[in-house]
Amino acid sequence: MAYRKGQHVEYRDQQDQLQQGEIRQAETSGPQVRYAVQNDKTMREEKISENQIEREL
Repeated sequence: MAYRKGQHVEYRDQQDQLQQGEIRQAETSGPQVRYAVQNDKTMREEKISENQIEREL
């Protein structure tokens, strides 16, 4: 499933912890889609892949 800029999602960060944030940007490179997500708690932007997203909020 493709996600769009502005959607709120629940995702797993690099430490495999559940986080929530807003998608700021989607980047495609070949078959893989990567997203820039702004974490709701830390307000930091993280780069994640589509398979790290658990669900849309």
